[in-house]
Amino acid sequence: MMGRIGKKSLFRKYNPNDRKVVKESLEKVKMYEYRDRHIAELSGGQRQRVFIARALATEPKLLLLDEPVAGIDTTMQKEFYEILEELKSRVTIIMVTHDISAVSVYVDKVACLNQKLYYHGTKELKPEDLEEAYKCPVEMIAHGVPHRVLKAH
Repeated sequence: MMGRIGKKSLFRKYNPNDRKVVKESLEKVKMYEYRDRHIAELSGGQRQRVFIARALATEPKLLLLDEPVAGIDTTMQKEFYEILEELKSRVTIIMVTHDISAVSVYVDKVACLNQKLYYHGTKELKPEDLEEAYKCPVEMIAHGVPHRVLKAH
């Protein structure tokens, strides 16, 4: 219910609409069945989903995420990105990440930041794009999912 605090006035109780929005937010991130658990009982990936649900309960137009999959195992990362994939049709998502493989699969537009902003406008990055942004040679390696690897420099 924390995501609804900004939607109510001081000393006002949560109303049925607040409860409905919270339920829908938890369902969107597949965490409704865990609604009665203490946050300390949840895994890292489950906590991230709860944090996304809390943000969604505010009914935002923009969702800002800073390294949202840091510390989450690979399986949960994939599920987390799939949730974001579904959400991006309803809310603008801006995400900071060092996970370039996820960028290749799940995003629509890319901007790289290294002392200045390099906006690419597409998720299709060429090695030259990354070399310009990060001032070192890059080699692309694919194992079903495109990856970028910085060469020794």
